[in-house]
Amino acid sequence: MKSKTPVFVDCSNHAGSITLSVNSDPMKPMKTIYALFLAAALSACSKDSGDSGRPGNLSGNIIHEYTTEVKKIYLNDWSESTYFTYNAYSTIDWDVSRDGKLRLVSERPPGVYDQNKFILVNVADGTIIKEFMYKPLIGNSTNNSGEISFDNSQILINPDYDNGVVIIDMDGQVKHRLDGINDKKLGLGDRARWLPGNSILVSFDGKYLLKADPPYTNLTLVKEMNYEQWGNVRVSRDGQKVSMYIGNHIYLMNIDGSNLTQVTESGSAENFAEFSPDGKHLLVGCEYIHAPVSGRSNWELKVIPADGKLYNLDNSDEVIPIVPSQTSERAKVSGNSMWRP
Repeated sequence: MKSKTPVFVDCSNHAGSITLSVNSDPMKPMKTIYALFLAAALSACSKDSGDSGRPGNLSGNIIHEYTTEVKKIYLNDWSESTYFTYNAYSTIDWDVSRDGKLRLVSERPPGVYDQNKFILVNVADGTIIKEFMYKPLIGNSTNNSGEISFDNSQILINPDYDNGVVIIDMDGQVKHRLDGINDKKLGLGDRARWLPGNSILVSFDGKYLLKADPPYTNLTLVKEMNYEQWGNVRVSRDGQKVSMYIGNHIYLMNIDGSNLTQVTESGSAENFAEFSPDGKHLLVGCEYIHAPVSGRSNWELKVIPADGKLYNLDNSDEVIPIVPSQTSERAKVSGNSMWRP
């Protein structure tokens, strides 16, 4: 394949330039392309209503991981069941498609030290649709995991020690590689998330939130993040809103970088905020319990409206603790958490 022509964002007051390392042929050495980036600028219920009177205005299913068991809470009746379990020694990570129909699991097979196995599962009946081995182009990482695109056509693999963002199709064939920006390699601290239309949102160098559209030869600056601690970026299903933690609390922002607003406060810290499928609520990880010896460190789960207002997770009436109907204990999460239809 021939290398692509550089693409430029036309702006008269650009803040600088970004070099995006892109490989038009995924199996050949990287070529460098220069691009300019554009600067951009519940019904109320008792907060302890988990004991009784659970609200009926929430829809979908909350999927959350605690130790090696993944649970599913059906919000139509607040019942909870085991979604699936996994082997802590072989399973790397898992994801569920935005429509809730597919589950992707990455594993480290016994005796394999330079690649991962990806398994695609039909959620409806638990059957394996396909499985394939993924071997990084550089190095021998066995900790790669994948995120399914909004249209269920591609898988995004985040950076490891040697490789940047890699995008593969559902058969495991590499389609795109993004290895560096401004001559700096993408590394373990950098993350990418899918947006609708197969665009991606990239957290880079601890300072920037960037957006790239297919074929990922051009980046635009969404927001310069001048904060000591921020991350766990999540995207609404319509792609118009972004959530993240900054410092100890959750913030919402428009996808164009505007209207960055704090939406939680409490006496402790919040770690993430997952959008409900309809975009009207946020599932917040809060009240961290540190228990490394037992391996049961965890966050509790609470729901707030995603209306841009500030909610105190300790005492606001609108805050809904997630308490399954079979118990009086609040749901706990030690790994992934998702809200799916």
